[in-house]
Amino acid sequence: MKRPLITMAVVLSAGLALAQGAAGKKGAASASDAGTPAAEPGGSGKKTAPPARPQPPDVTKLPFTPDSIRMVMNYYSRDIQDCYEEILARKGSNVEEGRILTTFTISPDGFVRNAQVAKAGTTIKNQRLNECVVNVLTSITFPEPSDKKEHPIEYPFNLKAIK
Repeated sequence: MKRPLITMAVVLSAGLALAQGAAGKKGAASASDAGTPAAEPGGSGKKTAPPARPQPPDVTKLPFTPDSIRMVMNYYSRDIQDCYEEILARKGSNVEEGRILTTFTISPDGFVRNAQVAKAGTTIKNQRLNECVVNVLTSITFPEPSDKKEHPIEYPFNLKAIK
């Protein structure tokens, strides 16, 4: 019997800070401020470093649920967005906004296996971007499934320039 494929969605756009959990926190930078030093209060004009990136979710303390998978993917969505922004910044790049559909398997030990960008369901066609996305996915660790089985995942990213 085949295991059901878990499908999730995330939208990366100007609302990236919301997906990252920064909304509603005092002093949180907006997505448009990411990577840009902020001026110190008081008008001295002196620049300060952008806020540090929070630590990844502690997968050893999370149950294996769709919500925990979504939480982990939301954290790493910044890295997927960085892949996209890097391709956009390349001279002569003609990559447009669109969708990347990824598929991978979460192993019984929580590691990602068989990560790939699905041709069907992907509107952004760029081999370098696909390789970067696969590299990010293979670096992710999820909570260990309590049933000690492999879990196929299908996860789309809607990418749009925000920097």
